[in-house]
Amino acid sequence: MACAKTGRKLMSSSIRLLEDEIYALRIKMEQSYIEEATFSSEKVIDLSRLLDMKINEYMQFRRSFAGQQS
Repeated sequence: MACAKTGRKLMSSSIRLLEDEIYALRIKMEQSYIEEATFSSEKVIDLSRLLDMKINEYMQFRRSFAGQQS
């Protein structure tokens, strides 16, 4: 359960989920690169784009969380 005012626990678990997702995507992208032996394969590029989106989402989430703390 999260604090109704700050949502602290909910935010913490959301950040953790994003961190875990980013880590898993990074590993998957690295494995795809090894299998494809090139950064320009469609599979590696797609995973890289998805990873970029998740990192941007994470950074946005962190900024909004930091703004709520001030």
